[in-house]
Amino acid sequence: MHHFKIKKLNSDNQYIIRFKGLNEGIHNIRFDVKRNFFTEFIEIEAKDGNLQVLITLNKKSDFLMLDIIIEGTLLVQCDRCLEYFDYPVKYKDSLLVKFSENMAGQSDEVIILHPNDSELDLKQYIYECISLSIPYRKVHSETKDGNSLCKKEMIEKIHEFEAENQGKKVPANWEKLKYFFETNN
Repeated sequence: MHHFKIKKLNSDNQYIIRFKGLNEGIHNIRFDVKRNFFTEFIEIEAKDGNLQVLITLNKKSDFLMLDIIIEGTLLVQCDRCLEYFDYPVKYKDSLLVKFSENMAGQSDEVIILHPNDSELDLKQYIYECISLSIPYRKVHSETKDGNSLCKKEMIEKIHEFEAENQGKKVPANWEKLKYFFETNN
């Protein structure tokens, strides 16, 4: 974790940066992402989490530059044994905020705000960053000697099922599907 003097915002102001009153220069801000975030964004493939969003905001007269680090853990479900486990997250990004009455030019890395705007709500942006940090396949890690940290009972059941079904005739439609996947990978 990074250690520097941080202005922590109240939960009322969570994920919103009010930049109008800030002096030009560097400002450090921290948001905590906890359970209430995950109950609001149920689309995230995480049941819970404990993350910190560390933002270094460089305010200039005509733009804002944000360097963003998201780190902590997400509680995700293992695709192999179905148990929940803490998945470590470390996500870095930069975001440029420009001021213009013309919204053209907005992208993933550039946000355009109206010159009269006084705050930046990062809730949706944080949601997208967290979503991008979750891998497609989520499984427990392995020990140094190569043993899975998955729930042993579930792994034993999987091996039993594989042993029971080994040598059984596969239905024709499944054979076609198997052939398709083997030839396309």
